[in-house]
Amino acid sequence: MSPRDSSPHGGTDGGADVEAAGCVVVRPGPQGPEVLLVHRPATATRPADWSWPKGKLEDGEHPAVAAVRESAEETGLRVHLGVPLPAQRYRVPGPVPGGLRKRVRYWLARPAGPAEEGDVEPADAGEITEVGWFGREAARGLLTYPADVDVLEAALPTDELPPPTWPLVVLRHARAVKRADWPGGADGEPSRPLLDRGHAQARDLAPLLACFDLRALLTSPWARCVQTVLPAAELTGLAVQEDPALTEHAFRADPDAAAAVVTGLLDAARPVAVCSHGPVLPHLQQVVAARAGGRVGRTVTAKLDKAALLVAHVSGGGASARVIAAERHKV
Repeated sequence: MSPRDSSPHGGTDGGADVEAAGCVVVRPGPQGPEVLLVHRPATATRPADWSWPKGKLEDGEHPAVAAVRESAEETGLRVHLGVPLPAQRYRVPGPVPGGLRKRVRYWLARPAGPAEEGDVEPADAGEITEVGWFGREAARGLLTYPADVDVLEAALPTDELPPPTWPLVVLRHARAVKRADWPGGADGEPSRPLLDRGHAQARDLAPLLACFDLRALLTSPWARCVQTVLPAAELTGLAVQEDPALTEHAFRADPDAAAAVVTGLLDAARPVAVCSHGPVLPHLQQVVAARAGGRVGRTVTAKLDKAALLVAHVSGGGASARVIAAERHKV
């Protein structure tokens, strides 16, 4: 699979009138990789078709969250997202001449666990009439639209399963009280909290972080970082682990210690979200970028806004760990 980078954010960002998201869910089968397809009945505006699990974004919903939700709603299957795939753009009937511009963003995805890999069934028989696992050639023959076949080719360019990847997330804390408005100067920095807006951002981050197969939430112990990851911990049940090397004070004293945190995660192939501060993050991103290249490396190193995150999709571990795709999100 070739390296990819993507920057899907919530909302239309000027790209389309209708935003949707979906998944190409893969699993190993007896004759090779299998993908999950859904059959939709005919409506007044389109014929019946075989396609990917997908659907429109709900109001204010992030595309990645919509992709996971729609897959569960249409197939009953919980998934974790892998690398982003090329988006589809086309016109759909609408109230304007030529119809509305629609964009569907896709991710490669895998069942959330071994127990999730078995039987699937339509969650809403009125909207989906059949769900099934199909080999690559069978899926190519079933898919109704050529654009969906293009998505298949991007997800499964060969008859082999895509290389397994694991996510390493680098996260900047949400909006906090301004330094000038918090007492104590440098000594007060560890306790400076999130604003109400920051707490809202943290709540919005939780379902986004839950889209990826993370095993822990690693954070600076300062209040604004811990508060940023707590809603995700409550939603997912993941442990919150604090590392003093990720604070601003520790970084100024020893930048290499913060870098060593991320190097250790890459070497151990440990899928973790790392939450830290603006002055620290570029150093951490450079460590990740050293395992990437080209466009993917540039995606990794671009500045992160408050409540924004980088998802690096990593293949392997140790010295051979390589970032094969990267995406950036914000809430």
